[in-house]
Amino acid sequence: MPNVLPSFQRYQQDFCAHLRDPIKQPRPKNVPIERMAVYKEVVFNNLFESVSACFPVAQKVLGKRAWLKLTKHFFCEHSATSPIFREIPEEFLAFLSTQADLSVYLTDLCHYEWIELLVSLMKTSTRENDIDKAGDLLKCPLAFTPTMQLLEYNYPVQKISARYQPKEKVKTQLLVYRNAEDAVKFIELNPVTHRLIGLLQQSVMTGEQALTIIAKELHQGSSEKTLQFGLVILEQLKSQGVILGTKILC
Repeated sequence: MPNVLPSFQRYQQDFCAHLRDPIKQPRPKNVPIERMAVYKEVVFNNLFESVSACFPVAQKVLGKRAWLKLTKHFFCEHSATSPIFREIPEEFLAFLSTQADLSVYLTDLCHYEWIELLVSLMKTSTRENDIDKAGDLLKCPLAFTPTMQLLEYNYPVQKISARYQPKEKVKTQLLVYRNAEDAVKFIELNPVTHRLIGLLQQSVMTGEQALTIIAKELHQGSSEKTLQFGLVILEQLKSQGVILGTKILC
């Protein structure tokens, strides 16, 4: 005999179904219209405010009416995998990836806006005894701040606004991190610097080793100029708090 849900659970399901899609799902019996209207307003407004707070630029780009329609569609159609309220913006990103009729740059823009929330909430536990703040940036593996995120987009997301929406793809590399004052910072990178950080981030490699690889990729006969250029970049990143020092295994 198939499992039959208890009546209170069926009621809960019907109640939630109507909250999410009041047009297609009937209002549960014995629930006054006025009381249901209050629930619908409170639940949707909480979700709307949470999503809108994380994506202010996307909201302005789409306009109030289109943004309200999109969030209502999200509320109605998306099956969230997390019950945690602060993770609603991430659920919204997952929903956007399934929508084929949106502006092609919108998912990139929303990810760019969401990453700021992610980095601001990251818990970190850097062990200072494992880092040499005065270590040689070329001769030793580097220690990056644990909040660092290396990003690559198809559009210049940092430039998008209500007045500017890109018509063509432009490869854009960014770095985002939280500094010692707990402020979230974004740095626009060129392709070579993005490649350098990617190499150093993915393996236990010294700055010199990573820059030697890049010199070969750029088909430069001598790697000396690349080493000089790379050291300047690494020192800048250290001064900005992206690089904390070198790992003490060198």
